[in-house]
Amino acid sequence: MKIITVTTIAAAIAATSASAEGFYISGKLGAQTLGHTIERDTEGFDGLPVPDVGGVSRIEETDAAIGLALGYEQSIGTGPLFWGAEAFYNAENAESRNINGVLITDVELESSYGARVLLGANVTDKVQLYTHVGATQVDFDVTNSYTFAPPVTEDSFSETGFSYGVGAAVAISDTLSIFTEYTEVAGVEFDGIPEIAGDTGRVNDNTLDLSSLSVGIKYAF
Repeated sequence: MKIITVTTIAAAIAATSASAEGFYISGKLGAQTLGHTIERDTEGFDGLPVPDVGGVSRIEETDAAIGLALGYEQSIGTGPLFWGAEAFYNAENAESRNINGVLITDVELESSYGARVLLGANVTDKVQLYTHVGATQVDFDVTNSYTFAPPVTEDSFSETGFSYGVGAAVAISDTLSIFTEYTEVAGVEFDGIPEIAGDTGRVNDNTLDLSSLSVGIKYAF
């Protein structure tokens, strides 16, 4: 009886771990929240036609995003744990407007892409839970203008941030599964466009952070 019990348990573990093997492609749709922070020091800068007070300002805006990924999963030993690696591309649509003193800064996301690693467990033969960490490159456009009048300046940026999050997947067949994920991208820092109003040439510290909640489908092959 003990031998049968041990054998049964071992077979169950092996069956559970078998659901995380091989290559896959996935697509997802989600809500992306863009956070934009500006640190602007106006002390000692004169020459503007109106009073100007800087400081730290932050704005958040949420919009839709779609993504594609190519990945690989592999079981760790004979247990329920698995690891994975993935390359991804997301088409972004979020826009924000941050007003700091007389400066208006518009940010428009274009895309994000990168790579990440996954570590998770097969809770059952159909359900997976996992975490993921990686690096994300973010492409975006920035426009500077002023509350009182033109001039307007614009530029494009491509910056890298650290990403992390959690996810869950449920198998609906041998090759298809549905999943949901939460992802944060932090530390996307960039120097803003030099201000030209009043001939200050001032460059401000800017930081972007992204958070997304998405659902998608994965096909294993």
